[in-house]
Amino acid sequence: MGGERGKKVAVVVLALALSTTLLVVTPAVSAKTLKCDQTIYYNDYGGPGPHPGHLGENGYWKGEITGALTGTIYFWEKMCDPYIVGKVMHFSEDFYIDLGNGWVSGYDNGVWNFATFKFRSTGRITDASANCAYMIGCKFYEEGLTTNPGPEFNQLPIIGTGTCFIGP
Repeated sequence: MGGERGKKVAVVVLALALSTTLLVVTPAVSAKTLKCDQTIYYNDYGGPGPHPGHLGENGYWKGEITGALTGTIYFWEKMCDPYIVGKVMHFSEDFYIDLGNGWVSGYDNGVWNFATFKFRSTGRITDASANCAYMIGCKFYEEGLTTNPGPEFNQLPIIGTGTCFIGP
């Protein structure tokens, strides 16, 4: 009977050891949300940005993020996807964040209100450099306000200020 009890104790100890190991290897970013301020500009930059899926495009959003992460952020609208209902544009876009010592990229879907010029979107990080791979799968959220783009979207640059969040 002592042998059976010893086996049960060994199983419990092994289970505790495995669960502790899983807690130790969980990435830190999955436990908290990173908050960054952003200032972005939509313009025709005369050349493509760094996202390999958008090398032929000269018009995109580009700007800086500061806060929990610091770097340059880019957004490319998927021009086949946006549609307007009333004064609200529904859009999809790809993003790329150059952090200097690494990068992350992903997608988001959102709305831009042409009466208030407020925007917001949600998405996910889908790819990253090796040292930022722990962020793959994290949610991406942004919200902010832009300048008036004009009736033909010809008042360039369009300037957006806001906040982005990356987290579980």
